[in-house]
Amino acid sequence: MNKLLGGIVIGALLTASIYGLVNMVFDESSAPEIPQDILAQRRSGMMDLICELQLDLDGQLALGINANEPARMSLAQIDFDRKSGWYQGRLSISEGRAGNLTVVGPRLIVSRPAMFQRFGVTISKEEFVIDRSNGSFTQSISTQDGRNITLIRGTCAQVIKPPF
Repeated sequence: MNKLLGGIVIGALLTASIYGLVNMVFDESSAPEIPQDILAQRRSGMMDLICELQLDLDGQLALGINANEPARMSLAQIDFDRKSGWYQGRLSISEGRAGNLTVVGPRLIVSRPAMFQRFGVTISKEEFVIDRSNGSFTQSISTQDGRNITLIRGTCAQVIKPPF
């Protein structure tokens, strides 16, 4: 009886430890705070950003991507006057084919329709979102079968150009 009780207690402690470790490692609130004056709520002109991006584990598993890609630095640009945006990368909405910009509060949503095969699925829409309140970046794709898969996550900061 004592061995059974000891086993239950050890199992509960082990489960709680693993749960705490997983929450600590994958806690999304650990993104660095970005001052509000840097991510000013501008609505005209161009905004240049630099982003640190990495593949999202859930998206990677959903699409069967086996390659372990390191985090990358990437440039992004939002053009409020043309209502468009893009960012650099392998799986990106590129400068040559910029997406349409929608501003929803602090969120900058850039999307474009697509129709191509990749990762064994037909992709029907590409989208990335930059939240100016905390600098978070998320890229997702929509597939022909109705799934919306988050593919890339990261953090962006506005590039402030010196006056010289």
